[in-house]
Amino acid sequence: MRKVTGAVVLAGLAAIVLSMVPVADAAAAAQKPGIFGIWLGIGRNSPNFAKWKNKPNAPTPEFTAWGAQQSREQGRLGVELPTPGACEPVNPAQFVGGGLFPNQILDGGNQIVLMNEWQAVPRRIYTDGRKHPAADDLVPTWEGHSVGRWEGDTLVVDVDHFNDRAWFDRAGNFHSDALKLQERYTLRTPDLIWYEATIEDPKVFTRSWKIA
Repeated sequence: MRKVTGAVVLAGLAAIVLSMVPVADAAAAAQKPGIFGIWLGIGRNSPNFAKWKNKPNAPTPEFTAWGAQQSREQGRLGVELPTPGACEPVNPAQFVGGGLFPNQILDGGNQIVLMNEWQAVPRRIYTDGRKHPAADDLVPTWEGHSVGRWEGDTLVVDVDHFNDRAWFDRAGNFHSDALKLQERYTLRTPDLIWYEATIEDPKVFTRSWKIA
């Protein structure tokens, strides 16, 4: 992968990093790591998990019997990736890794707001110490409900309350409404963020797994 605006680019087909483009966000708070601004995801994810085998940072999902059957059916039918094809929102892992479109990270005081050029749907990460609401108190969505906290230079985000309408790729690999994500945004240099997500979905996968 090529160098983008002076940023260090990490090799690996499944790697997702965010590279700073030269547009500053004046709202960035001095007390927080400098993640605020406009960023470009420069990972290049294959549209099929199987093609990531033996690649650096390759995800290693293991399906339940039901998850494997559903994935095969959707892949064999050649169903289009439902969210971009229908101009619907995507899940956070797709949101961050979409390298064709930049992401803007805004400091909202007690929340962090993520925007993407492809879809003007704000994603809010609450950092005021609140917990996830009870399942009956919130309608599941494509992006889920996000609460975050700082661990040094890393923003750690727990995401819950998803619907089951988004996929991870274009080969039929999907998630259910039981999906839970933990995301880690780590500022490695002033112009590079390393993104990692731990994926847990007991309906579809036998164990948790990661993309990075």
